[in-house]
Amino acid sequence: MRSGEAIVCRSVETAGGFMALAYTITGLYALELPQAQCKDGYPAVGQTEPAWLQKLAADLGSYFKGEPVSFDCPLDLDLYSPFFKEVLTVCAKIAYGQRRSYGWLAAEAGIPKAARAVGQAMAKNRTPLVIPCHRVLRSDGGLGGFSGGLFWKEKLLALEAGAQV
Repeated sequence: MRSGEAIVCRSVETAGGFMALAYTITGLYALELPQAQCKDGYPAVGQTEPAWLQKLAADLGSYFKGEPVSFDCPLDLDLYSPFFKEVLTVCAKIAYGQRRSYGWLAAEAGIPKAARAVGQAMAKNRTPLVIPCHRVLRSDGGLGGFSGGLFWKEKLLALEAGAQV
């Protein structure tokens, strides 16, 4: 997000609850799990929405019904460091239902000894689900962390494994 660029927000109702989608002219800026409404600081949407946002809202609805979805929308990653952008870009390629480790993600991003730094990047991911950081686990198979809370990480992994949630 560049200086002076407006962030617009839209709340989307899904079977998982209301999700807040914040976006700029560049793309999706943040997705919040769950929010009854957009947080203060994000003005409510009041203009024509981009087609990609409408598709994302529909995809979120499908996702929370247990349907495999491959989120495809422009992202506004401008405020991330180059390292974080690389890690998030690799993470975005983890397919629905797959699970990978922080070490795997570090190696794929070209920094094989940076698993802890990868964990920090995942913790700062503003767009969970679209960049599926919930699919990244510890090397021993443990959950690790999740910015939306471990309840949500477990719920999302179970949903992708076909469980009723």
